[in-house]
Amino acid sequence: MKSMTKNRIAVAVMAAWMGCAAVPAQAQDFDLTDMVPARPGQAVEPQGDVVVEDGIVIAADEATAVSVAHQQLIDNTQDGVMTIAVGSGVGLLSTGSASYQTYDNINATLLSKRAAYNQAFLAAKKGLVEYQKGAEVVCSNLVSMQMDYIDSGTDSMGNTSTSSKEGCADSVAGSLAGYVTYDVFDDTDKKSVRISVISTPKTREQIQANTGAVNVVSDPNEVFKQVVSDIQKGVMPPLGAKVLTNANTGEVVLMGFGSAIIRQNNNARIASRLADAAMRQSQTRARAALLGTMQGEEIYWRGSFDESQVESTEQFEYEDPVLQDPSEVEKLDQERTVFLNQFKETQDYGSLTKGQLPPGVGLRSFVSEDGYWQYTVAVYAPSLSAAAKEAARDQQARGKDARDARGGVNNKGANPRGASGKVSKEDDL
Repeated sequence: MKSMTKNRIAVAVMAAWMGCAAVPAQAQDFDLTDMVPARPGQAVEPQGDVVVEDGIVIAADEATAVSVAHQQLIDNTQDGVMTIAVGSGVGLLSTGSASYQTYDNINATLLSKRAAYNQAFLAAKKGLVEYQKGAEVVCSNLVSMQMDYIDSGTDSMGNTSTSSKEGCADSVAGSLAGYVTYDVFDDTDKKSVRISVISTPKTREQIQANTGAVNVVSDPNEVFKQVVSDIQKGVMPPLGAKVLTNANTGEVVLMGFGSAIIRQNNNARIASRLADAAMRQSQTRARAALLGTMQGEEIYWRGSFDESQVESTEQFEYEDPVLQDPSEVEKLDQERTVFLNQFKETQDYGSLTKGQLPPGVGLRSFVSEDGYWQYTVAVYAPSLSAAAKEAARDQQARGKDARDARGGVNNKGANPRGASGKVSKEDDL
């Protein structure tokens, strides 16, 4: 059993690094919709044999593997990546977290929270890229030790010091596509948010296969009914993407999510303009999220730290520190010890999404029940794209016919009278 487990782990890791080029047919049975994300302190009841070794979860069914992996990451209370090895292939689950602050101004609280969501999302995506591409690391380390010792005919005394300087920088960069948002969680007690993203054989295969499809397989209205129904059953995430299979037709629908804070203001006119701005923000972010998961986005992260430390013991001091004459020293009544450490850290996250969305991408916007969040979902499906292309061809054909038209002048043709009459009263002028 142990050797079989080791073999399965080796195969899983190899497949993960190869990008899962081959996607077995049974990968299509994997459906994230049926799974319930883990929460802190909860326990997952395995539905079959589960093996967790070296950060890899091996299970007979995908739902159990993902649930166990997610629970492990949550219990560790740290960001991280776990590999999910199942019969259908290899999946990667990555979590990112960030904290926010609350303020007297509700706008500031919500903006802090949304910034935390964004940071957590970038951290989760960075985890996927780092696992698949690796990280570039540069480190330097220097330790300097000094001793100044004086012996006289009557006494001995010395000063010692040790200083160290360490600096490291690592970076991650790469393209990421075919991932979806698995879970979002706002812990209002700890004032922190967590986002989990997942990339599985199914999400990668569905998104890659769906990008160029143009055949109409369902009524576009049915697509949006399915999307709305799915959102009502689950959670509307503030950002990320999702893959949905139309229950009636089997058509694959890709969704990108965007959000914005609806800033509050006592002036109705200003509040209305702020709401409009939030709508536009959420729409742009939803389009970018959809484009990122369909065509890929560039993910960048750079982290560095510098740490310096001084530790010394002094038994004497020079009367003139500049000359440092050993015959002119003053012995201290009590040894003087010094310890000082300074630590600095920086982290930079970045992503770049650029490209052209296919025609027919539809937008649906929602306002949260409390009125503070504006959500938008950008929806792409082959049927929507095909309908848009067909409409464009009809419009182009009509435009061409109009340009080619000749004749038709009739001086006695119908000529309905347009609006005519006094608009302003003389007394008002």
